Amino acid sequence: MAEFYNSIGSLDRKWHVGLMIVSSLLAISVLGPGWYSEDVLAPYHWHYSFFSWLCHQDPTRSFDFMGTQMAVCSRCLGIYSSFSAGIYFLWFLKIVGYQLSYPFMRKVLLATIVMNGLDILSNALNIWTNTLYSRLLLGILFGLAAALLLGSVGTIKPKPTKIHSI
Repeated sequence: MAEFYNSIGSLDRKWHVGLMIVSSLLAISVLGPGWYSEDVLAPYHWHYSFFSWLCHQDPTRSFDFMGTQMAVCSRCLGIYSSFSAGIYFLWFLKIVGYQLSYPFMRKVLLATIVMNGLDILSNALNIWTNTLYSRLLLGILFGLAAALLLGSVGTIKPKPTKIHSI
């Protein structure tokens, strides 16, 4: 059992490079078609249909990039971009030999989920109005915590099992 936890915890080089590539591509594609397309055709690009199942893509909650709405809202932009940055940061942590604690990172991720939930709830109840930048910041915190939690999986300690003899 301990071998299983060690194998999933040590993000070996192939998985880490794969995650770096995939997360970088996602982080770039959330920018939308603004960097290569006319504004008139932008709503019909694959960026919007690809991310539509994950994000509401409300134009009032999205940044513009080069005059065109990004493919995701500001919170999702923070999540995708900081998850990608977090994967690169894990590479740096691995080089310097630092290992994050899984129980601590799990609590940090839970805290960011609660903060995002409170932000959404307080906005829905008209307690406060969140902005593009507050949603972006909370998305950044969540994405970074998710990436760092992924890198801390190797610190899970298997619980000892008792073997009863007959």
